[in-house]
Amino acid sequence: MPAFTGQLRANEIFASDFNMIISQEVNAKNIAAGYESLVERARVDGGLLGDTKLYYETDALQSYPWTGDNEAANLLNIHRPADPACQAIVIDIFRQIPVTVDSYLTKRMWVNEGAFAQFNGVILGWLSVTKKVYDETTYNVFLGTNITSVGEQSLVASIDATNSPSDTADEESAARIRGQKLAEYLANLFFKLRRPSRDYNDLAFLRSYAASDLTIIWNSKYVNEVKNIDLPTVFHDEKVSKDLFKDENILPEEYFGAVNSSATAGDGSTVRSLIEQVIGTNHYFAGDLIQVGDTAPAGTSYTQSSKIICKVVAELPPYMSGFVVGTSFFNARSLTENHYLTWSHNSLEHLAGKPFITIEEA
Repeated sequence: MPAFTGQLRANEIFASDFNMIISQEVNAKNIAAGYESLVERARVDGGLLGDTKLYYETDALQSYPWTGDNEAANLLNIHRPADPACQAIVIDIFRQIPVTVDSYLTKRMWVNEGAFAQFNGVILGWLSVTKKVYDETTYNVFLGTNITSVGEQSLVASIDATNSPSDTADEESAARIRGQKLAEYLANLFFKLRRPSRDYNDLAFLRSYAASDLTIIWNSKYVNEVKNIDLPTVFHDEKVSKDLFKDENILPEEYFGAVNSSATAGDGSTVRSLIEQVIGTNHYFAGDLIQVGDTAPAGTSYTQSSKIICKVVAELPPYMSGFVVGTSFFNARSLTENHYLTWSHNSLEHLAGKPFITIEEA
């Protein structure tokens, strides 16, 4: 449908006159409820006082042989625990969204007061919606691209079927085999995480986790494969499937990839923006494809990977807000009104004392 050019249509009877516009309507349903639940669940207390939240981790103690009466000589020995690890999460990112509206010249393009009010309401509503998009995309891209290789936190799972199917029946069989191997891999991993181990956190502190302590952040590509083909045979228990494949823990496959440490040119298919940024004349939210001809600076893009199955975490990386404030200013000279939404949050990082496991398909 071509854009309206301002040309009214000639009346079918009186050709020298024109049919009038019936009404004007501004679409207010622009951004559906998406995957904001992850970032909302990750929010931690912030505020205007101070800028840092400290996370402390302590390690296990040690046992020694007991020697009975000989222990009397050791009565006054001091046995201090090892120094705790302290990680600082700092509110150091500040963002602002500006928009200008007016109640005079813009009003002339609307057929009635209601249509004009609806338009201004939608424009001002974009302030909070844009922040929601920023929070959601920035956090989800971080989850999908953050990788730590310390210990056993970067894993490769072999879930390929052993045969090379050529017909539909064999394809279904191969898909079931992939689902069975994935189920087996996750079950084995959960048992490993139940054992006290130093392999699954950056500090190499002794930790163990029950399955109920863990959250799997799924790549939708693998969830759809499992749920649509393998669920009846592999993940058939209703409670297991509900707990394992919670919608709020599933992210689109576009969010998963590896950060590009050097400047990277857009290819129109796999190179995506890691953050909200402007390159040349193009604006990108986190997760948007970098257009051909644009080059993202080092560390501000990632290359999408179709092989990342999921992330396994014990605690979502914290998202701490310092303040969110809306302000406005009326310019008496131009009869315009500037509105601003300003907020702050921390640089994103996972907690060093918690597992942040990436599982990739071989």
